[in-house]
Amino acid sequence: MNFSRVLLAPWIATPRSLRWIVALGLGACIVADGVGRIFGHVDHRWLWSAVMLGLGNGICWGLLMPNAVLLVRDAQQLRLPGIRRDVAWSLPLYAVLSLGVPVLLQLPDGHVARFAIVLVLAAASAGLYMLLPGRLALLAYVLLVLNATVFHVFRLSGLTDPRFVTWGAGAAPLLALAVVWRWRQLLRGGDVPLPRSRAPQVINLRRVFGMSVADAQTEAATLRARPDWLALRPDLRGVGPQAPIKTLRMALGGAYTPQTLSGRLYQLVPSALMVLVGLMFVASPFGDHRVWPEIRYLFGLEGFVYVAFFFAFVSMMSVITIVAVVTRRWGRLNAELPLLALLPGLGRAGDIKRVVLRAVLQGPARFLGASLLVIGMDAASLGVGWPGVLSLLLIVVGCLGYLVAMVLGVLGGHAWSGVGGFFVVIGMLVLLSLTALLPVLWHDWSGLTVIAADAAFAAAWLVLALLLLSLGHRGWRGLQARPHPFLAND
Repeated sequence: MNFSRVLLAPWIATPRSLRWIVALGLGACIVADGVGRIFGHVDHRWLWSAVMLGLGNGICWGLLMPNAVLLVRDAQQLRLPGIRRDVAWSLPLYAVLSLGVPVLLQLPDGHVARFAIVLVLAAASAGLYMLLPGRLALLAYVLLVLNATVFHVFRLSGLTDPRFVTWGAGAAPLLALAVVWRWRQLLRGGDVPLPRSRAPQVINLRRVFGMSVADAQTEAATLRARPDWLALRPDLRGVGPQAPIKTLRMALGGAYTPQTLSGRLYQLVPSALMVLVGLMFVASPFGDHRVWPEIRYLFGLEGFVYVAFFFAFVSMMSVITIVAVVTRRWGRLNAELPLLALLPGLGRAGDIKRVVLRAVLQGPARFLGASLLVIGMDAASLGVGWPGVLSLLLIVVGCLGYLVAMVLGVLGGHAWSGVGGFFVVIGMLVLLSLTALLPVLWHDWSGLTVIAADAAFAAAWLVLALLLLSLGHRGWRGLQARPHPFLAND
């Protein structure tokens, strides 16, 4: 047995982009646990460690280890028993590292039984979720959202209750056995089903993170796997030389496709369901007549911070989606993209570049502007002060700046992806989240703390602005140097 191969087997089986997420998540959980052990209250250290390391175990056994199933399946088909042995030995090795070592470190602080049960429950739940088919995983997600209601109905005790050991000690081995059963079932099964509802979640995740910008077949297979009612309903009215922007949007496809009114309404159904699930998550801790008052609180002045946080998250996710579409379109080495330069009505080279920029940026900018108008009217009706309104404006400006910089980079041949792009996205999400939360936190801080927070906040926005300006300027220069914008990136 080669120890290094055994240790690296799950990482080799995991897509590269997902490896960084797993590594950063595990590192953040370990650092947070260390900080809690050093600075936390003695009576609460075990609880903090259980939550942080439980989250880390969920990341490890939910995002990392299930990929080993796919590696074993491939090894079976290729008749490579050595890889199967490496993966088989990696399971007990990572069980010792993620479960045994933390339990040993917890011995001096006590509460070992509850601590160990939390780690096993987190690891087994995450692993089982990733091995379940899509339809069952959706049911598990709904149960997770309704966690407090489930606890109330079945009269389950929380972590701080000593009775937690009673039901937790029974649930942990059952979940572990379910993971083993599902693992063996996948290894002995045949071909993986194409529809997301029937494929295991680990396969669906692999399709997302394993999609290459040059892999048109993967995207086509994903579109075919959609249900019929979610298929795009394009609006072809006005498409032609007289409307070059709309024609380009039709050619770009995806989120840019002009759709009929019914098509737009159908596309809103998943978003509406997500909002409904979010409301259920907010209301689920009560499970009684207090549900609707809490929802009214959410949409009142006191709960506006949650709405602002949700607005920041949705705005950033929509911009990331648009950037991903543009990156895929300009990242394929095929003959389709240069042929777009021959579309009638685009004009000369300089005019073509302006038309492309308008086609790519106009729609997302309108969406962000309309969203800002709606939430701004809500803020005005609730009497939110100027710090709250300023935070909303900063969120939209930041998202627009990121969109423009990334699009110019793609069109100019200087797309920033990989690790650098990942860190930019994470930094943007953190900064936008703080932008939504700080106006509320300021009320509880002293004057000197507010001044220090303002200075750090302004410095963070200044660094972000300089970074986006640099990326946008480099992309703009690259775009100006190109004969036309329809040149695929290497």
